[in-house]
Amino acid sequence: MKRSRIYNGLAALILAGSLASCESDYLQVDPVTDLGTNIIADDVAGAKVALNGLCRAMYDGYTVGSNQNIGETYVNTVFNDSFGPDYFGNLTSNYFSNTNYNWGAMTTTNTWYTQVLWMYPYNLINQANQIIVAVGPETNGSQAEKDFVVAQALTIRAHAYIKLLQFYAPRWEDSNNGETYVCVIRTVPSTENVALSKMKDVLQLIYDDLDKAISLYDASAGQNRSFKWAPDKSVAQGLYARAALIKHDWAKAQTMAHDARQKYTLRTAEQSLMGFVEPTDDDMWCSSNDEASIVGYWSWGVHFACNGRYTQTWQRGTGSINIDLYRQLDPNDIRRDWFLTPDKIDAAVGYNPQLAGFGFTEDDFWKTTSVNASTMRFNGNMLMLSAYYSMMQFDEMSERMDTSDWYMPYLANTDTGVAICSNFFGSQYKFWGKGGYTACSYPYMRACEMVLAEAEAAYMAGDETTAKSCLKELNSQRIAPYNCTASGQALLDEIRLTRRIELWGEGQNWSDFKRWNLPMVRRAWIANDPTSGNCPVVNAVNIQPSEKDGWRWGLSRTESDYNPEVKPEMFLQ
Repeated sequence: MKRSRIYNGLAALILAGSLASCESDYLQVDPVTDLGTNIIADDVAGAKVALNGLCRAMYDGYTVGSNQNIGETYVNTVFNDSFGPDYFGNLTSNYFSNTNYNWGAMTTTNTWYTQVLWMYPYNLINQANQIIVAVGPETNGSQAEKDFVVAQALTIRAHAYIKLLQFYAPRWEDSNNGETYVCVIRTVPSTENVALSKMKDVLQLIYDDLDKAISLYDASAGQNRSFKWAPDKSVAQGLYARAALIKHDWAKAQTMAHDARQKYTLRTAEQSLMGFVEPTDDDMWCSSNDEASIVGYWSWGVHFACNGRYTQTWQRGTGSINIDLYRQLDPNDIRRDWFLTPDKIDAAVGYNPQLAGFGFTEDDFWKTTSVNASTMRFNGNMLMLSAYYSMMQFDEMSERMDTSDWYMPYLANTDTGVAICSNFFGSQYKFWGKGGYTACSYPYMRACEMVLAEAEAAYMAGDETTAKSCLKELNSQRIAPYNCTASGQALLDEIRLTRRIELWGEGQNWSDFKRWNLPMVRRAWIANDPTSGNCPVVNAVNIQPSEKDGWRWGLSRTESDYNPEVKPEMFLQ
């Protein structure tokens, strides 16, 4: 009974307080946490509780300055998507000044967002280290149970270091074969001062962790994760593929991506239009549907699902596609249905024929009477058209799923009963939520990502046959008819285009463009010019791969101010 109470207390500690921190204490190990480490070492049941807390920390809430952040989903959406070219986040742009949203302060060192990008992975690393170090021969429990929980901790530690490389490392081709200093390696739960490590050494740690994790998963045959928000062998293999892509280790990336997805089934066309509310056989790793019960107001779906509880309250949208990406899609691609774009007028009029009397045309999307030039929010009659389009999308979703407790997308009733709409040029209908806090299952990793990683790695390794086969396997579920006939650069372009649209809004965009060595381009919306973009003029940019220190975020002073072994000048070499 006493031990049970301790386990429950440890769970509460990890869930509620493990990420609450500020500056110098973000790696602090206090006596209560030390007691937790002792419990982990004593019995595998304690290690399992700690592992559960570590997984929950990926979407638990914590505060940096005055900003509330929700781990993985927040970092993926606010930074990796919103700072990329294919996703314009009117909501997330409000977190920053226009200058900062245009990467103006990316290389600064003392802002809250550089702290988030540094603190989030290191909190995961510190918690994972407690499990990895504590579980040993003296820990009570079967060897298979111990092997499995250590493998899971190693997997998440590797994931955290991959995150650090994405934001703080140069591209592999710019790293002098990995000689560039990038971040601190910590493999024990400690606040000991440690110097910066080189990119090649961080990659070696990731490879070693994942090799060991895969070996332990194999040794613990019969042990299985209970929920998809915890990692398993397939997730370790998928992370290996991500790390290998960063390193341009094409053979390893191709093998690991292929192996990672073997027990999964790619999302079908129908499943792709079901809002990512519930996990499917395509989801390898995802947040829990009970996320909202833990973080409530700050759950990802509240703000970023198209029918999020606060989407209407804040009236800032949930993310819009770059029209220049949309224009490249095949006319038969079902992923076009994810977005409100000029070609949707006929669908809205078909849903409510009375709209035909307004004579809408695609050119209306570039009129000042229809679109607010500073936000891309619809005005006037276009707001009415978009409201009916939302109603149509909701009705279609209701035919697929039970939507009885869902909010309407971008549409709500005021206290007076008058309907109000908050919709934007390019608004997404890919992600939906259910219930009071619009809970949804945000994907951390999908089999669809792995088939695209396999395609890219195969192409780069000179295996166009496999690359084409992978593309056909996925795109035949999205485009009818589909046949991949491209070769050479055109084939690589098609792989990249497919990745950009399939994984839109899933936290891949900025880091993909970085490793592809391609510029970041958002084109401005220009009144009466339907060939222009759909981004406010103040946020239109063209950032070349060589700018912003090669797309490296500034080394956070959260580390350098309190760790004298870290020399910022080494980071900038």
